Amino acid sequence: MEMTATKHNERTDSIDVDMDKIRHSIQEATKDIEGIDAGELEVQAELYFKDSLSMQDATQTLIRMAVDKIDIDAPNWSFVAARLFLEDLYEKVSGFQGYLPLKKYLELGESKGRIVRGFKEKFDLDLLDKAIERKRDLQFNYLGIKTLYDRYLLKDEYNHPIELPQHMFMAIAMFLAQNEAKPNEKALEFYGVLSRFEMMCATPTLSNARTPNHQLSSCYVGSTPDNIEGIFDSYKDMALLSKYGGGIGWDFSQVRCLGSYIDGHKSASAG
Repeated sequence: MEMTATKHNERTDSIDVDMDKIRHSIQEATKDIEGIDAGELEVQAELYFKDSLSMQDATQTLIRMAVDKIDIDAPNWSFVAARLFLEDLYEKVSGFQGYLPLKKYLELGESKGRIVRGFKEKFDLDLLDKAIERKRDLQFNYLGIKTLYDRYLLKDEYNHPIELPQHMFMAIAMFLAQNEAKPNEKALEFYGVLSRFEMMCATPTLSNARTPNHQLSSCYVGSTPDNIEGIFDSYKDMALLSKYGGGIGWDFSQVRCLGSYIDGHKSASAG
């Protein structure tokens, strides 16, 4: 279907909008979700694309429409928005091919400098690839998948996503299992609990496991010695830990108090 679009400079152009594709996306996004009327979104989409078509991507428009429908009386629109978001994410990462083979994903991440080299060789990638369950992506509501995309999924130097949720969970599981006696078995176990949302890692692990940044802990406790070198080295340590998501608790009890002596000078310490 050919639609007429108005750009910001008031110039009118023609754009081909495939309404059949849009209807298919809506049907897939609303399939088997309780309390959702696909026809409601279809009618709204048809009116919007007929009367007020912008140059923005049609999928982004559908996502916003679904998000606007989320209500205390209709919470399941959040899952519709999540499915539409996932469709767009699949297209960005692999061009609607869905999940690429695990080996190809890992090699791509290595080539971009976003996945650390050396740990994938410890695993049977064909075995692990067969265990990946794409349908578990449907567990996400909109806030969940949007947060995952914004904060945790790996992106290249142009901020283009190169990772999908189940690949992320598997790569984290592999990274955590790489030194186990039976790494494949443990990776499958870790992947299972992560991908089924039975347990979720803290932010530093989700962000850094599988990457060249090996900081996996959430919280750190440090101590500052009573000298100028130690004080400013402590500030550097705090900054580096915070950079990759660590929470800081710091002991300053060794630093002399306000008004103490420094090199024999009374009341010289600022505390």
